[in-house]
Formats: sequence, structure tokens, C-alpha cells
Amino acid sequence: MKTRILGAALGIAVLSGLLVASPAQARDGVSSARIDTARYGGGSVRATVDFVNRRKVVFRNFTVRDLCPGDNLPVRARAWWRHTDGTNGYGAWKSDTNGCGDDGTNFGNITRRSTKPIAMVWVEVSVYIRPGERTTKISKTRDNQYN
Repeated sequence: MKTRILGAALGIAVLSGLLVASPAQARDGVSSARIDTARYGGGSVRATVDFVNRRKVVFRNFTVRDLCPGDNLPVRARAWWRHTDGTNGYGAWKSDTNGCGDDGTNFGNITRRSTKPIAMVWVEVSVYIRPGERTTKISKTRDNQYN
């Protein structure tokens, strides 16, 4: 009797474990990149990545922020994606031109629909380190769990 109860409890525990999010389900989430320069401030980009299916991804609350000290030069950022065939694409630059405020500029949702399956995405931020010269940083990639 005890063996049957133990076996049933173990079976329920195993089945319950199947309902917990697996790593393949955890691929959506926040992507961000940040640059801090000693002399010219810096910048950051942040978005919540939401893969909808094999060919569609939404970058939710795509936010670009200029970090102090202010240099009166814009910070810009954009979204990137890689298709399953190895080709890359990217969105338009979005710039925070409001100075180094606390919130930056939120561009809302940026949706990418493609005729080819999207394998992974990332975000990129670019700041001036001196007039005419920029430095760039990218986030870690996020894989599309539908591929």
C-alpha cells in the first residue's frame, strides 16, 4: 500500500514538473545594452523581447536613454535579428535627444514580421565618445523558441 502511494506521489511530481517552464520556453525576456564612458557619459537601450511565432517578434517598450554627464550629443539604438539562413537585418535607429534625463525615450513596441524564420535577436546602443567618433555595444542574443 505504501509503495502504491509513494509511486502515485512520484508520478504526480513528475507530471507536475512537466508543467514548469523549460529553458526553451524562457527565451522571451528583457534585452539590454549599456555603455559608460569616463568623459562623455554613456547610453543604454532596453526592450522586452516577445517572440510571437517563427516569423514575428515584438520588442516591447523599446527605450533609449542618454546617461550623464550630458555632452549634448544623441544616444541611438536599434533592434537586430538573424534569420535561420544566417542573414541579418536591423531596424531604424531610435535616438534619445532629450538630454540625460532619468527615463530616456520610450518608443513603444517595435514589431518585426519576416518572410523568413527569425532565429535570434539582440539590441544595440551607440554613443559618441568624442565628436565624430562613436562606440557601440550589443546585448546578449535571445533565441526564438519557435524554431
